[in-house]
Amino acid sequence: MRCITGPTKSRWMFGQSDILSTVILIATILILSAVFLTFSMIQFSNEAAQSSIQYVASFLTNVADDIDAFMFTPGAVLTYKLPNTNYGIYNFVDSTNAQCNITIMIPGELKITETSGELIYGVPPNYFSLPLGPQIVWRGSALNGTPTSSPNDLSLIVSYGKNVLMGTSMAILQLGYGELGGNYYGTYLVMVPRVMVVNGTGADGVGYVYIPLLTSISSQGRSKLVINIMNISTQSIVFNGKSNGELEVNETCYLGNGIVLRKPTYPVTVVGNTVYIVIIQIGVGFG
Repeated sequence: MRCITGPTKSRWMFGQSDILSTVILIATILILSAVFLTFSMIQFSNEAAQSSIQYVASFLTNVADDIDAFMFTPGAVLTYKLPNTNYGIYNFVDSTNAQCNITIMIPGELKITETSGELIYGVPPNYFSLPLGPQIVWRGSALNGTPTSSPNDLSLIVSYGKNVLMGTSMAILQLGYGELGGNYYGTYLVMVPRVMVVNGTGADGVGYVYIPLLTSISSQGRSKLVINIMNISTQSIVFNGKSNGELEVNETCYLGNGIVLRKPTYPVTVVGNTVYIVIIQIGVGFG
């Protein structure tokens, strides 16, 4: 009696199927590994860029502290090694969309107009990005000198009674996505000057307005930051009973992308029969 059996699979067919399954498995593992590696690299770049912002904010705060200490010493030159973060760009800008304008008026009459540039550190958008606009104040205060980290509370003018507190000449802000000086940043730090006002004791007293201005000096590299207290000039305005002995002070800063910071939004009044306007020219360059 003859038996008929069904078709049988050879060892070769079983081996081919196993190899194919193994190849598919390895390919899947490689693809998942590549995706995970790419995600990890992006996450690492984001975190490194954020860390660089914090590091440079601390560095610029120290620079601003030194400017406070030396701003009344003409000829003083301060040199710093720039932190090399590999994730950001340093720049000094003074253009229509990146500068601060200071005006001093007797009601109805413009007396003084000054312009200052801004020191920038920014991270490209492909590394890290934040929403448009001011995000945090790393160094600054309200109008009365109370320290603040909120852009809503920051004042570009500081007004005191009879004396000036330290830590007031420069503010450092962090902003989100924007363009300054032809460079696009996902987030950037800006150091801007602040006007300091000291009122006299009534309309018969003596008042002071201190105006620090940042201006560009020759740059020959990008490894060092150079701060030069270039010049201090003083002029006086004597009221002799006119205009009730009051000056009006405004400061407006343009921070890129149409962002305009004017804090406070109203003029700050300086009282005194004689008010001295002290202008400090501060050079900023790279070496």
